[in-house]
Amino acid sequence: MRRGSRSGVALALLCAVVLSGCGDVITLELPSLASLAPRSPGLQSTVVAPSGEVLAVLRREHRQPIPLSAMPEHLVHAVLIAEDQRFFDHGGVDARAVVRAFVRNTATGDIEQGGSTITQQLVSLLYEPAAGRTYDAKLTEALLAREMERTRTKAAILEDYLNTVYLGEGAYGVQAAAETYFRRDVADIDAAQSALLAAIIRAPSSLRPTGSSGPARWRRDDVLERMAEHGYLTDRERDAALEEPIEVSARQPLPSVREPHLVDLVVRRLMADPSFGATETERADRLYRGGLTIHTTVDLELQELARRTLADHLPGADDPEAAVTLVEPATGHVLALTGNRSYDQLQYDLPSQARRQPGSTFKTFVLAAAIASGYHPDERLDGTPGTIQTRQGTWQVRNYERSDPGDVSLAGATRLSVNAAYARLGVDVGVDRVAAIARAMGVLSPVPGDEPQITLGGGELGVTTWDMAAAYATLANGGAHQPTTVIERIEDAEGETVWLPDSTARRVLSPDVAYVTTGVLQGVVEAGTGLAARVPGWQVAGKTGTTSDHVDAWFSGTTPVLSAAVWVGHADGNVPLTGVRGVRRVTGGSIPAEIFADLMRDALAARQPVGFELADEHWVDIEIDPLTGLRAAAWCPGERVRVPRILAPRETCPEPPPPPRRPAPAPPAPPTPTPSETTPAQEPEEEEAPPASDGTVEPTEPSPSPDEPPPAPPAPPEPSPSPEVEDPPSDRDEAVEPDG
Repeated sequence: MRRGSRSGVALALLCAVVLSGCGDVITLELPSLASLAPRSPGLQSTVVAPSGEVLAVLRREHRQPIPLSAMPEHLVHAVLIAEDQRFFDHGGVDARAVVRAFVRNTATGDIEQGGSTITQQLVSLLYEPAAGRTYDAKLTEALLAREMERTRTKAAILEDYLNTVYLGEGAYGVQAAAETYFRRDVADIDAAQSALLAAIIRAPSSLRPTGSSGPARWRRDDVLERMAEHGYLTDRERDAALEEPIEVSARQPLPSVREPHLVDLVVRRLMADPSFGATETERADRLYRGGLTIHTTVDLELQELARRTLADHLPGADDPEAAVTLVEPATGHVLALTGNRSYDQLQYDLPSQARRQPGSTFKTFVLAAAIASGYHPDERLDGTPGTIQTRQGTWQVRNYERSDPGDVSLAGATRLSVNAAYARLGVDVGVDRVAAIARAMGVLSPVPGDEPQITLGGGELGVTTWDMAAAYATLANGGAHQPTTVIERIEDAEGETVWLPDSTARRVLSPDVAYVTTGVLQGVVEAGTGLAARVPGWQVAGKTGTTSDHVDAWFSGTTPVLSAAVWVGHADGNVPLTGVRGVRRVTGGSIPAEIFADLMRDALAARQPVGFELADEHWVDIEIDPLTGLRAAAWCPGERVRVPRILAPRETCPEPPPPPRRPAPAPPAPPTPTPSETTPAQEPEEEEAPPASDGTVEPTEPSPSPDEPPPAPPAPPEPSPSPEVEDPPSDRDEAVEPDG
């Protein structure tokens, strides 16, 4: 047993107490109920902005005790079925449940089941006899439960429990829960609603009912089935209850809550964080009763700027939804995140919860993987639409507007968002590697590593603006991912810091890979589909994205000091973005890019422009042959240039072939003498020497200089701004599922 012999002995002792009834002896050495102070009502917690302004007060202990006689009988039966079926048969501790938990925990080597009865739970709710989920704590709790059973009636224990148990949303007790979820008195709820309340007691935050499907529905139906098995419901009543949809009232913000979407996000993040508390009950108790001050990172001025920018571009009630997240790359702090719907209109938080296909904005991760694999921005790719063979089968890929650019450079394919080129590139570098880089750069949403369609931002992929702003911030941060957070720190009532987010930057791309990737993405904004995202005076790197049928439109990008992602789309994911604010078909290069530019222009207005940087050790000075772009040599002198080391070419320019040798002329034939009777035969003259050599020598291959760095591809030329165009190219991504 992992927790050692003491834990084993403690549980064995607990079993002995339960089975033999010898608790009277042991309780002499343990605290009694009379010696324990009741749990304090707790201190309210506050959520504050960086300026110190209070955003919300967390004191949601909605309590309204009522007598057991005012509770419907089917509610009592549902709770007993769900939490303690043998409540009226045991003396505070259920021996069968303890043995069952002992067997389970011994098998797993840890405490996974506690076997707690309603009486034991009430002891834990009313008192604090021990901390943690240790065997010693469970032993103390069990003995105190036995003492409670001897001093109080079962009805009194059950009434206190039903008025004290936490059921989520700040509701303590069944009356408060009925008002919170159903807006009615508990006496008026039906059997299905009773089963639902009983079902969520075990984990009220994760089982919060949000619709007619999911874990809450499954657990409710299980409670209803068991109620019928034990005779608490007739078969007809059970069947009617099973057919009843789950309908709960909308979550209500606290009065005077400022930025309710943000406050909800803070609560969700802390309630899901095991470092904030071991169980949901402990986390809720700490959050709502701990007297904490929760410092957020959201700048209220930037938040209002982001909201106003969305409203300027999409002011109509019938306009599509939009979301934006603004991140500071150096710290990972979320400075603004908002949608264009108020909390009254939509409680769903678009920036952190709305997962939609990202389209070509996801090509950035393919680009980073390719650069890291040795691809050069000038490397030629096949941009011809057609069938691509993948491990999953064949994949038919088309370009936007059925275009066919043919052979295109990597930088050009990025600027014009050529789907076919990127689909082939993604398959070549590895879809799993693309997915891994996306996760490492900051995408928290699930990224399937076996779907080639993700290279174009399609398939089963869905991301949020939080994901994309965090990932693009990694590029601005030189390839180091700073974990993105909306909570800076938490202080207790004494002002001591008691919780900090993970702030450890992790190197996920080498600085030169991040720099070159960023440089290629600058070309998208300067001369490609992202022209509308330009910010005067600032370098901007980004990528547009438009999904099939123009359902979602994105712009994700970064400056050296701020990163942002913008999404525009309808809540119904099947409605195309056509005829919006005079735009015939919304693409990532239209409204989203314009929102990005306006937001960044105003957010950066008070800052001095700076550029993307790469440390000196990642640069190299070399001689480049201007004709080939390769390293210069003795036979092709070049120009001295400074390039990132990763782009330094590894090969020298081709050695020219030697000129052909002229063959030596044959010696002339001696003249044939004319016979003469009077002239004697002459001796032949001396043969002429062959002509002298023309001086051509075979060139020798120069040996590389020991001072020269190892070769790599040339730097792409710095993109120069192109003239304004009336209708910049777009980048709709179309992908057909692979055959087989």
